[in-house]
Amino acid sequence: RSVRGFRDNTLGPRSEVISGFRGQPLGGALKTTGSLEMYFPKLFDSKAARISAFVDFGNVFTGTDAFDAGELRASTGVSLLWRAPVGPISISYAFPLRREDEDEVERLQFTFGGAF
Repeated sequence: RSVRGFRDNTLGPRSEVISGFRGQPLGGALKTTGSLEMYFPKLFDSKAARISAFVDFGNVFTGTDAFDAGELRASTGVSLLWRAPVGPISISYAFPLRREDEDEVERLQFTFGGAF
């Protein structure tokens, strides 16, 4: 899982480009993510659907020696989880709490598959 509220595969180091243009994500050897999530199962009269509130954090670093807790990104939001006949589906709406100008924000995200 990535940090909700940020576009997938865009956190971490970027290539250097001409001033005024955003570099491409380079990836890294260390991905650090974490999440705190509180579920509210009784908001729907269904065992197949529930709502959660979350806080996510993380980033990508070139290696363990490049890890800097001050570079972690964070977001908070709500998520609707549904155990559909085709598998788990979630819709999340997130607000970035810690971000940099070059980060690509994506507030509304859909996820197919994964834990329920």
